[in-house]
Amino acid sequence: MKSNNFVIALLLFATALTAKAAPLLNGLALEQQFNKDRYIAAVYSERLSGNAHELLDNSMPRSLQVRIIADRLSARRFRNQWMEGIAINNAGNTLSGQAENMVTFANLFKGRFIAGDQLRVDYAADSGTTSIFLNDVLLGKVADREFFNTLLNAWIGPVPPSTEFRDNLMRSGNVDSGLLATYESLKPADDRIAQVTDMVEQRNEPKEAAPEPAKPEPAQVAAAKPKPELKADIPAPTLASLGTPPVEKPAAARQQASQQKTAAAQAPSKPQPLKPTKSRPAAPEEEFEDEEEEAPLTADMILARQIYHSMLLRHTFKHIRYPKRAQERGQEGSVRLNVTIDAKGKVKDVTTVQESRYASLNREAVDAVERAGPFPATPSQLNMDEYRFSVPITFRLPD
Repeated sequence: MKSNNFVIALLLFATALTAKAAPLLNGLALEQQFNKDRYIAAVYSERLSGNAHELLDNSMPRSLQVRIIADRLSARRFRNQWMEGIAINNAGNTLSGQAENMVTFANLFKGRFIAGDQLRVDYAADSGTTSIFLNDVLLGKVADREFFNTLLNAWIGPVPPSTEFRDNLMRSGNVDSGLLATYESLKPADDRIAQVTDMVEQRNEPKEAAPEPAKPEPAQVAAAKPKPELKADIPAPTLASLGTPPVEKPAAARQQASQQKTAAAQAPSKPQPLKPTKSRPAAPEEEFEDEEEEAPLTADMILARQIYHSMLLRHTFKHIRYPKRAQERGQEGSVRLNVTIDAKGKVKDVTTVQESRYASLNREAVDAVERAGPFPATPSQLNMDEYRFSVPITFRLPD
């Protein structure tokens, strides 16, 4: 009898340890674009906390989860948004060191997500391995102890998708009951799970071995270009500009703009076409446009994109000013824009993805992008006729 009691006690102790190690729901955040619900993001942690530093503790298991609300969502756009967040919330040496891992991660996302899909990114503290699942089907693993934090920083770092998004993920378990109910109701259908399983099995089927490339000569190795230096640290976009005017265009540019306005005023009145840089909602076909084929991602390409995106944001933030009346009224909020530029950096289009509650903040975000043009030209490594990037702008007054 004593031996049985001892065994039972050991089992209860093991169960208690397992339960203690299981990550707890720390926060939930709703992602919206074009005033439509896209997905709910969640952060799980062994210890509940409202402190970013504590949530980035590599000694405890954690999990990031995304549950899709939209009928369909481009996996590539979802991936690119996450990669942009990674670029602007991690130090340059981290990005360089994680470039190959980010290629592995990015290449896991194909096609589209659909409503009910559950993406899960688990971090095992004992091994330091990050495992990525879609509807409980393993997509891949990254065996690097620092990689999980690279992903998490994109959500809770200094420049998150929005301040509301970050704050809601850092609620220390005090989540909105209505959002939690929606989150728990989002589940994939059996046929969708089978579809994902088949997709992964086909992808993992062994392929004919390609002939090994010829080894480079020593001289070629010595001539290889060093990896570019990354300066991805992005300053807070608005606090630094509260007491300073935005960057003005050179006098020649101001004179040209004045001449254009004068000429326009003197011209006969007639209907004018919509300027491409005015903020506008997305048309339905833009939200669900077919995926285009793209060149396979490489570490160098990802680094080039991250460097360029960081450069574009830093350039934009210099042109932001906090509207004086909004300051006087204590108005704060977040705005996110999609900006399209051509290869020379000329602004072709600005689309508001997410608005704040205040019209003056929304206008200033768009005006700042227009003032910032033209942007730095697209790097030759990207080989793109146009480049699309998102700009998260947070208007927050000093505490």
